Amino acid sequence: MTATAIDAPGAANAAPRRILDVVMLHSTNPWTTLILPWLITFAIFGLNFSIWTLVSRAAGPDLETDAFANNGGVTWILVYMMVVAIQAMSASFRFALGMSVTRRDYYLGSALYFAMLSAIYAAGFTALGWIERLTDGWGLGGYFFAPFGSAAEPLWLHAYAFFVLLLMFFFIGAASAGVWMRWKVSGLLTELLGIAVILVGLAWWITEASAWGSVGSFFTDNSPFVILSWTLPVTVGAGLAGFALLRRATP
Repeated sequence: MTATAIDAPGAANAAPRRILDVVMLHSTNPWTTLILPWLITFAIFGLNFSIWTLVSRAAGPDLETDAFANNGGVTWILVYMMVVAIQAMSASFRFALGMSVTRRDYYLGSALYFAMLSAIYAAGFTALGWIERLTDGWGLGGYFFAPFGSAAEPLWLHAYAFFVLLLMFFFIGAASAGVWMRWKVSGLLTELLGIAVILVGLAWWITEASAWGSVGSFFTDNSPFVILSWTLPVTVGAGLAGFALLRRATP
């Protein structure tokens, strides 16, 4: 009998505890999820700051005021956290089931941990973005924590953007972890190929329909909040797919 077949009295009451146990399991090694990402972020920021300083000194008064306003360096964290989700679930799934954690509780615990990480990084990056504004871009007009010229947007929108984008990439990673645990490398390669085919097919369809103008209008006519909110259906879809795959994955 596997952990999925547990149906003992009081199991429902124990479910919240098992979910929290999964959160604790993921957090036993904070290096990957809570330490290394900050070190890499500050390293990338340090490199950007050094380049801004060198360019500012070389250009002098001829430097444009918004020369360093557009920067996407902080967005590296999105792909990193997707990989973290794949690694975390692949490494801990077998151990969790061996400790009589059900697949449902394991997935809910993992989802809770990913949501907590998204909130932590969203709060941290927003706080750093606030300091960035107070210092007029670290004294150089450089905006690292307000990527792609978003420094003028309200701070709450920055927090929302980081949270929903991180959440989406976490759950894409969770679905990819399910693919890995069921079909290993061949499954992941097939997934990547499928995504590429879908994107190319979508681009082809938009081109044939002469709809690129409508695509552009979507981004120009809607607020950043609305555009960001469209990531939520993708997050939900990836989350459901991840759970469905995990229920049939072999430890």
